[in-house]
Amino acid sequence: MQLLRDTKFDFINKYRSGFTFSVILILIGIVFLVIHGGPNFGIDFRGGVKIEAIFSKSVTDAELRTKLSELGYGDAKIQLDPNENKAFISMGHRPEFQKQTINIPIQGDPGDATANALSVSSTAEKIHLLSVNDTVQLIDGDERLVNEITDLEPDTEAGIINITFANAFETDLSENATIQIQASIGRILTDALLEGGEGWTAISDSVNVNEVGPSVGKDLIWDALWSVLASIAILLVYISWRFEFRFAIGAIAALVHDVLITLGLFAVLSKEINLPTVAAFLTIIGYSLNDTIVVFDRIRENGIALRGTEYLDVVNRSINQSLSRTVITSITTLFVVIVIFVLSSAGEEINTFALALIVGVLIGTYSSIFIASPILYLWQRREHNQEA
Repeated sequence: MQLLRDTKFDFINKYRSGFTFSVILILIGIVFLVIHGGPNFGIDFRGGVKIEAIFSKSVTDAELRTKLSELGYGDAKIQLDPNENKAFISMGHRPEFQKQTINIPIQGDPGDATANALSVSSTAEKIHLLSVNDTVQLIDGDERLVNEITDLEPDTEAGIINITFANAFETDLSENATIQIQASIGRILTDALLEGGEGWTAISDSVNVNEVGPSVGKDLIWDALWSVLASIAILLVYISWRFEFRFAIGAIAALVHDVLITLGLFAVLSKEINLPTVAAFLTIIGYSLNDTIVVFDRIRENGIALRGTEYLDVVNRSINQSLSRTVITSITTLFVVIVIFVLSSAGEEINTFALALIVGVLIGTYSSIFIASPILYLWQRREHNQEA
């Protein structure tokens, strides 16, 4: 199907306008990156916790924030989806709140140093946070013993929970001993949501928690950066081998251009950059490269078929011949990602992923015509002038 036929647009002679437009967009993005102190990295990269939960009834931002404020997490970011009674809660890493210490007193005298079991009240505060395979500390005066829980057996008649540990205590604990656990943010917040408030509570099976430590987040930043740089380097080698080095320079310039503009738009809109966003950037690189290679293939074919024709005409004719295919591909791709963007909730990562792809498709199509091809033409003209 031919959407555009026999077009004769003079794209190459408009390269100054294209370059100027791109520089302006990139500079705007850089300004906003400076204003915001760099990219707005999400939980995946800076560490923290993300929770997605569905509630028994519609809950307001104020109700959730009041509940979280009781635990010291009132500054958490909350996004609501009232249509599904769903909330997205996220909070970056804060060392003072990364863990909470909870002490649970034991019941009675646990016995001698060879014992490996004790009891606690089933009504003790936060007792429900204990679980099998937890590593806890047994504290008795100056004694601090690390042990692992292997079994929890409730005794409803006595109102206690019998706890069995992996190892013997190796000291005669007194009845003043306590069990100390270090509960993560995710565990504390999940417990608060399940406890709920007046008339609302989180549905237990619907709470999805994702916690990332700060050191892991830093590693992911470098991994993401190297993945983008490595893909660009591999593409440089591939295009140099399939075409010529001058083709590779134009294609790589277009790819870097696309990523910079998309990154700049995310800075302007204050959108978070998470792992799905990096996946979107890599997808943009692949899409833009595919479009550029189609144009370059036609330029190479016409360069042979129209030998003796001015290179400016060769490049313009090649772009025009590829224009219908480029427009149809872009429109069909945009239709899909726009539908995903519209139907997905603003708090979901798929929404941000779709936004990145929308920008990437538009900018990738533009860069194939107004960035990659003009750079190829200018490189060829410079070589021709040097030979002359």
